Amino acid sequence: MDASDQLPTPFVTRRRVLLGFDVAMAVAAAAAISSLALEYGFYGLPPGVPLAALHAVEAAVLGVFVLNRLAHLLLRPDRRGFLRENWVDFAVLAAVLAAAGAVRAGWMQFTLLPAAALYVVIIQVYILAALVVRTVGFQLKVAASGIHPAWTLIGSFAVVILFGAGLLMLPKAAPAGRELSVTDALFTATSATCVTGLIVRDTGSDLTTFGQGVVLSLIQLGGLGIMIFGTLFALLAGRGLSVRESLLAGQVLSEETVGRAGRMVKFVVLVTFAFEAVGAVLMYPMWRSPADGAVRGAYHSVFHAVSAFCNAGFCLRGDSLTRLRDHWGVIGVMAPLIVLGGLGFPVLYDAGRAAWRRLGRLRGRAGPGPGLGLHTKMVLATSAVLLVAGAAGLIVLEGASDPGQTYGSPLVLADNPQPRATGSSLNELPPARRVREAVFQSVTARTAGFNTVEMDRLSPAGKLWVCLLMLIGGSPASTAGGMKTVTFGVLVLGIWSVLRRRERIEGFRRSIAEGFLRKAVSLAGLYLALVAAVTLLLCVTMHGRRLADGRIVTFMQLLFESCSACGTVGLTCGVTERLTVPGRYVIMAAMFVGRLGPLTLLMALTLRVRPARYTYPNEEVILG
Repeated sequence: MDASDQLPTPFVTRRRVLLGFDVAMAVAAAAAISSLALEYGFYGLPPGVPLAALHAVEAAVLGVFVLNRLAHLLLRPDRRGFLRENWVDFAVLAAVLAAAGAVRAGWMQFTLLPAAALYVVIIQVYILAALVVRTVGFQLKVAASGIHPAWTLIGSFAVVILFGAGLLMLPKAAPAGRELSVTDALFTATSATCVTGLIVRDTGSDLTTFGQGVVLSLIQLGGLGIMIFGTLFALLAGRGLSVRESLLAGQVLSEETVGRAGRMVKFVVLVTFAFEAVGAVLMYPMWRSPADGAVRGAYHSVFHAVSAFCNAGFCLRGDSLTRLRDHWGVIGVMAPLIVLGGLGFPVLYDAGRAAWRRLGRLRGRAGPGPGLGLHTKMVLATSAVLLVAGAAGLIVLEGASDPGQTYGSPLVLADNPQPRATGSSLNELPPARRVREAVFQSVTARTAGFNTVEMDRLSPAGKLWVCLLMLIGGSPASTAGGMKTVTFGVLVLGIWSVLRRRERIEGFRRSIAEGFLRKAVSLAGLYLALVAAVTLLLCVTMHGRRLADGRIVTFMQLLFESCSACGTVGLTCGVTERLTVPGRYVIMAAMFVGRLGPLTLLMALTLRVRPARYTYPNEEVILG
């Protein structure tokens, strides 16, 4: 007998009625998405589809959405609790009704839009807001279900990529007659969501403002994670986080303390938008030009501020920052944004809290408190060492190469009539500018993906050095990828402890548990195996392939491409745009695994493996 048969009849009836309204709402949501896509995603409506019919469908969808909310409010036993958890829905509905009433009363008018058009705009705005609210609500239900957080995280990225690819395939996402194919749209969406920056179609010229807006949204969602926005929505709605939702937020933020997950989510969103806003304002003079105007300059500033802080590497110029490298904003604004985005939110939180305590002590308003944690110290120290060592290594290795030789063709590219910028090779620059560009490339090689010199014109030693930086990447719980600075730091401390004949791993007067070393070795080994596998597959799929200037693709260029994809960096030696279709899917898989982390993926695949309750006898083996 069904369990529902044991419930009172009125309760069963109410539940079935509400289920019917939910099904109707799902159908209406699909109809709304199709209607909006037909109206705004095409250059002109398809034959036989009148605009009035689309607006009628949207009005009907509005009615279904409103009826669904009212039905739940009236039939739910806990009306007050339902209203408290869904107050955003009703607030948006009240705002829409108020706007419609203002139009009808003549209080809200626009000279460019008649009243009928205003009604349509109001309906469409409400539909979009309702779809966002419903999507976030569904994500919260998934998070609260029994699905493991690792699988939820993987599924959220996959859904965002597929939805973004669908939007990029709309005709209005690209100039007329240059629509993106399925493979190109999927590649672009994967690269944006995984904050990589590798492109097969130029973002500035091959995408319209609508397509660039889709890419920008995917960068923001991928940089923070859709789970962060879902958790923030729950907190703003006055909901407490369940244990599963807190664990999921901790999975994204690497926050071990479940009780601090909500506070960390608020901090992450606030800090992200604050840094991006300040960066956009400071970068405005760099992107404003008399030809584009103030609005276009502001749009470019916002786009590149988000791309820099999220370590995405997407640029609206075909040559990245090569022609803008002399502007102070590159090293003065973009480089700090990249570094701050790559440090990780737990580090920013810990450093900000320590700075606030120190400021309070200077004012005599706070007592002594704990200083920076071990994780923060390791991230800051490792990041500083890698930045300095990365720049010094580039200067030394490029200086040791043949001064008269420039690697890569200095000729005009066959598919791009724009010539290379003067000084596109690091060796062609004066000493002071060479140091500056080496510092910037050391910063951006740690998963940001912008470049001020052409990577293909680095020496083989310089390319390999950049590959090592790309493999290490940023820090845990940041917008960056790679095996992470803490993993690299633990490995170095482990080696140093062996050389010093210490039984335990030590750093900053603290001991690190042996389990962290095992995890670091596993993560580093998995990343190296991933890079080796991707490089091997590229060697097969790109055999005999030529670059735009006619040169055959070399092994070093393929290794560079693999490290860039697996570390979600975005730097390239010109291979990306020449990838074969199988090669593009290989890089897509590499970006996806690199963003999530191979250890997260393997843990999701081995959830049913139970830990053994027995051990075998010890026996020594010979090492070295």
